[in-house]
Order: sequence, then structure tokens, then C-alpha cells
Amino acid sequence: MGLGVYFRPMKCSGIRMLIAGCALAGLAGCGFASHPKPNYPPRPSATWVLKHGVWVPVVSPGTNSPAAKVAAMIVDLHQNHPYRVIHISKRFLKHHKTDPLVPQVLLLQGDAYNLVGRKYRALFPYEDLLDNFPNSPLFGPCLEREYNIACAFLAGYCRNFLGMRILPVTGDAIRLLRRIQDRQRGSPLAELSGIRVADYYYTQGEFHSALTSYRNFIRRYPYSQFVVKANIREAQCLLGTFKGVRFDLTPLRNAEAKMDSILRHYPRLAEKYQVKALEERIYQTEGKKELLIAKFYLRFSHPNAAKFYLNRVINGWPETIWAVRARRKLINTFGTGALR
Repeated sequence: MGLGVYFRPMKCSGIRMLIAGCALAGLAGCGFASHPKPNYPPRPSATWVLKHGVWVPVVSPGTNSPAAKVAAMIVDLHQNHPYRVIHISKRFLKHHKTDPLVPQVLLLQGDAYNLVGRKYRALFPYEDLLDNFPNSPLFGPCLEREYNIACAFLAGYCRNFLGMRILPVTGDAIRLLRRIQDRQRGSPLAELSGIRVADYYYTQGEFHSALTSYRNFIRRYPYSQFVVKANIREAQCLLGTFKGVRFDLTPLRNAEAKMDSILRHYPRLAEKYQVKALEERIYQTEGKKELLIAKFYLRFSHPNAAKFYLNRVINGWPETIWAVRARRKLINTFGTGALR
């Protein structure tokens, strides 16, 4: 008899169910029964979150495990209890030196010091993290914190000494920014660090150091968004190093060549950065220099050379005050016949 007999339509549903049950029992007896369900271990109840590109478990505080202590420190820091975080982190680093969560604890400790205003002290755990855990996903965030601290140093933050903030830390800030460039070469943060160093020297009037910094920036980041600004500032630094019309005009010539290059390659940005105004300043300075040379030859009785330079100023820098003065000097000294 085939299996189909057990599934013929019946008038009584109860009989139908009885026959179906017998059929299933028969199949089980023939070896077609399903395998028993395996006894899987219970699924862990921890919640996972993505932080800095890494999945980490969220552990509820209340246990003595390292992960629970780190979770407790995070909660304390968010609830504005930085001194508690500093205390717990010191004990954690003392008793769990090889724990994988050490980089997280170092970052939390630095953040706690930063929160209470001890920015210089915060650099110690940050530097520990950067030096000893370069492959940690917290490496980048830690560099960003050091960049912000360096900017605060350059903005006037001072170290505490005898209960007073009187020790300047600008030198440490420059070293921090340069170290960031070496630790994360080619990154946007490295570019920000490089231009920040150069801008600091420029605003302080240290034009020789600023000139070197801007040139290094252009060499290291030729495609940076700040490269036009660096080129213009380089020309401005050349003008800043120019000692005056009585001295060598080489910085002035170099600045003029830099301005011409900027006008050719970046005509729109040149207007934004007032390149025309810089060129006008260079133009006026050159005219003043030529007039000074003419007066020098007059003083030492070289009339032909004096005529040459006076006419040079008149023809080369027309419609300037220097041309007006040169024309007056030439006519008063040699007459109108000396005009060329």
C-alpha cells in the first residue's frame, strides 16, 4: 500500500488527524525522523558599538573587570568628574599594564587633565599612547587632541609655576606641530600643523623663520589647499626681510617674481589675497631705490651716471612721486636739455 492512502480525504477530521499521526510515527520508525535540536550556548547580552572604526562591547559599570572600569571612566568623564577619572586611570595603568584597553585609558586620562585645564600635563598620557601604541585606532584622535593643545599654547596658554600660569610654552607647541607632521605624513592634520607653524612665525614678525616654514610647506604639500596662501606669504616674508632701499634688492626681486607667478597661475585667488597691492608696493620701492642711486652719483660728482638714473626713474616709474622728484632734480641740476 502506498503512502498516499493515509492522505485520502475523510469525512471525519478526527480520523484524518489520527491517520496522519500514525503515518508520521511510521516514518520516524523508518529512520526519517529529524535530528534533535543542538543545545547552543546562550547568546551574550553585551551590546556592540562602532567606535573609531572598531567594534567594541559596551559594558555596564558595576564589575571589577578592566572593561567595566573603562566604561565607568567614560561615564565619569561625561558626567564631569575628571579627577575621579585621573585617580582610576592611574590605578588601572599600574595594575593592568598589558591590558588591550590601555590605549583607551591613556586617552581618557589625557582628556581628564585637559578638562581641568592642565593641558601640559595631558600631553604625557597622549605621548605615551602615540609612542607605544602606533597601531591603535585611537592614534588619529590623539593627534587631533595634541594639535588643539599646540594651538592653545600658541594662543597664549602658559604652564603653571608656583601656582601661577607664567611659563610660556610656544617652543613646545612648535615641536608638537612638527612632530604631528612626522607622525602622520601627508594627512590633512599634517597640513594644518605645517601652515600653523609658518603662520605663527609670520604673525610674530619672525620673517626669516616664516620664510623657511612656508617654503618647506610648499615643498611637502604641493597640492594643499593652503599652497596659494603659502606662496603669497612667502613673497610677503621676502618683503619683510628687505632691509631698505639702501641695501640689496635681491629679496625685492624674488618677491616680484613670486607675485608674477601667482598672477599667472591663480588670477582669481590673487585678487582675494591682494597680490596687486603687493606688486604696487614692490614697484614703488624699486623706484625709490633708483632715485637714491641717482642722488648718490650726484653727491660724488658723477653727473653722467646721475643723469642716467634720474631719467631711468622718470621713464620707468611714471606717475609716481619718485618720478616727480627725479624730474625736478634733473631740471634744477642739469636743465631741461638733460631730459630724455
